[in-house]
Amino acid sequence: MSLKGRVVPEPVDIGQLAAPPFVRLPDITTHFAARAARLDALAPGNPLEPFLRFVAEIARAQHTASSALPSGTLPGDDHVAFCKAHGFALIERLTWARDASFVAGARAIAAALKDAAMPEVATHALAVFAARDDQSIDALADRLLREEQEPWDMAEVPLVAAALELHWTRMASLLDPTAPTPLDPRNLCPVCGSTAIASVVEAAAGRQGSRFLCCGLCQTRWNYTRIQCAHCVSTKGIAYHHVEGGSKLVRAETCDECRTYTKALYLEEAPEADPIADDLATLPLDILVGDAGWQRARLNWYLMPQDEDAPEPLSAASS
Repeated sequence: MSLKGRVVPEPVDIGQLAAPPFVRLPDITTHFAARAARLDALAPGNPLEPFLRFVAEIARAQHTASSALPSGTLPGDDHVAFCKAHGFALIERLTWARDASFVAGARAIAAALKDAAMPEVATHALAVFAARDDQSIDALADRLLREEQEPWDMAEVPLVAAALELHWTRMASLLDPTAPTPLDPRNLCPVCGSTAIASVVEAAAGRQGSRFLCCGLCQTRWNYTRIQCAHCVSTKGIAYHHVEGGSKLVRAETCDECRTYTKALYLEEAPEADPIADDLATLPLDILVGDAGWQRARLNWYLMPQDEDAPEPLSAASS
């Protein structure tokens, strides 16, 4: 994909920092519906419009499925106390034993997507995913969490990612907000141990100027140092870039120490911005920052490439 333009570095301004609570847990009753609405708003005129509308359908399916999930296993008080005492994530993504509500959620998402408009490749992937048995869905989820997905899994990645998001977001939303505590290193999600998909700089009363890292799995947001790499935690060589002549809502935080970048959303520009949705809608920023020599610190599961020669999102390739 060729693109005219360049990324423009910006002076660092930490603004007026508030003293917010450490963690903001997701609200399962509104989270995915809000994401769908944001994707619908971002889609018109975007080069990836059909793809963004497809991911909006996935978010709507997650919202529908969230109200019909069976009761799941939640961490008890003893488990939470043990994790806090030893500095572990409360529902660690690689060690937490998923219960039957995970597969139930995956099947509910697939059912809700049955009549949704989507690219042909996604229609085929949905049929394959829906035909999987429970063990196969669990195995696919394990591969994605371990970042060991096979080439033949790629078309189904958005679907199993949606199921994993739903499962962990529901559990995170039911936690006591005082339960999560900072991990070491602090850039890991205190709920599930994931690295951040993006960060947000808040504008709401009581949180103005505060930065929160955003988990792409359980959707938890946790307070983090304003000028610090979200990947290697360095405070050296941090810079912020936006596309010349474009919006400053989403900027790339680059780190010269590890040569990675993470997107930062400035909510004063759009309070309704969503880390997943606005990340997907700003692919030109990824291309320009990548051309300038930085790599994404973490891939967005909805933007997984087919192979090294196909950086476009798989579900958009045939749209």
